[in-house]
Parts: sequence; C-alpha cells; structure tokens
Amino acid sequence: MEATKYEDPAVVAQNIGKIYKLQSSAVRSGLGKKKHDRDVDALRGVSFVVRKGESVGIVGRNGSGKSTLLRIIAGGEAATSGKIMVSAQPSLLGVSPALQGWLTGEQNIYLGLLALGMKPAEAKEAIPDIIEWTELGEAASRPMNTYSSGMGAKLSFAISTAISPEILLVDETLSTGDAAFAAKAQERMQGLLAGAGNLFLVSHSLGYVKQNCGRALWIHQGDLIADGPAEEVSGAYEEFSALLKTNDPDKAQQVMEACRETYPPMHVEFV
Repeated sequence: MEATKYEDPAVVAQNIGKIYKLQSSAVRSGLGKKKHDRDVDALRGVSFVVRKGESVGIVGRNGSGKSTLLRIIAGGEAATSGKIMVSAQPSLLGVSPALQGWLTGEQNIYLGLLALGMKPAEAKEAIPDIIEWTELGEAASRPMNTYSSGMGAKLSFAISTAISPEILLVDETLSTGDAAFAAKAQERMQGLLAGAGNLFLVSHSLGYVKQNCGRALWIHQGDLIADGPAEEVSGAYEEFSALLKTNDPDKAQQVMEACRETYPPMHVEFV
C-alpha cells in the first residue's frame, strides 16, 4: 500500500494500537484457583507520518508507551491494530547485538555486526577498529564472561553504533561504562545521529531531544497528545511535568490540552 497526500515518507503509522494481556494473581473460587487476565492499552490510535530526513523526539512519562512504539516501528513487536509502513529496515540501537558470555569479544563483535546486517567481509574488516575504539586490547581474545560490566557495556555500545541505518531508533542513553569513556561515546553517538537518514529518539533529557530533533511526539498513557516542533512540544511537556511535581494536576491538564489543540496529531489515510 502507499500513503496518500504525503511526499517522500520514511515511516507512516495509521491508528497503531497495542494491547498487552496481563495475568493477575490466582484467586480462589468454588472450582479452585482461577487466574484472571486483564488488558492494558499500551498504545491507542497513534498516527503520524515522518518524511525522509526528519528527526523525531518521543516524550512522555514512564509507562506512556514510548518504548512500545519504538519496538513496533523496529518490527520487534506487532501492533494489535492499525498499520505501519517503513521505507527501510529500522535499527533499534542497543538491542541487536545479543552478546554471548562464552564467546570471545572478537567473536561477539563479528556476530553482532552480522546481526546488524553487515556482510561477512565487512564485519571482519570492522573488528580491529572496534577493538581499538573500545580499548579492549588482549581482552578481545577472552570470553565475555570474564569482562567487567563496564567493558561489556562499551563493547555493546561500539557494536550497536558500527552502522549508519536509514532509520535509527534510540531508546534512552545507553550505559557506556566509566565517566572517562562518556565523552568518547558521546562523540561517536553524535556522528551516528548526524549520519542517520531518520532518527526517532526516546529520552527523558528534553535538552537532548531539542538538540537533536526538529519535531516531537508527546505520548501520554498510550495516546498521542501532540505532534509538532520539538522546542514547543517538549517545552509544553516540561511544563506539564513540573506542574505534576508541584501537585497541580488541574493546571497540568490545561497545559496538555492547550498543546493538543495547538499541535494536534494528524489523520493518516492509506489507499
């Protein structure tokens, strides 16, 4: 299918819904113990169109559905309802390389790069650069289960950022080990963000969203509240959060409704 009325779309979502079935604890009835399931709406009717070249921040409180939306865009989860189209295979940063403790660092690099879509020859060629960048040294020939947690985090980060996908999905800031490593990781991350065709960024750091994104989606309790310029939408969400912290839910609701009215989510149609 093709999206109508939108030029050069990279990601198109129409009425995306996601329902999780949660199993509550067993309760005793006349027939013994019985488990009751309940449905949780993680997303409800989320629609948007992202054009090629756009960078989009996704803001919202914990449990609002931000990470669920990223996983659906990435293809790691299926939506319960609605449709989604992508122009290229998205890459969810930090998820692809499933490192195995019994394999060496070098072997994990190779397998992780293959999982990210690199060709075998390209993956082999990239191994020395990643070993040098992570400063693993001789540890690269040792099993991963002999690494400290910091070493493992550095290696996972380096593998995840070894390619520049057309559609890059970033869920929060990855743990990259000690403070001395942070600046080096930030520089690598900025290069990755700059090279991506499209960026979807989930972060509680609104400054980071404003810095890297031109547009923001505000999701609250599974609903897409607003879709507009990152500066304005993130600013409204920041004000909303501050009012909740000062125990003023009525004013917080007013801020949300005003932002929804100014930057309402779009209606998306497929043909």
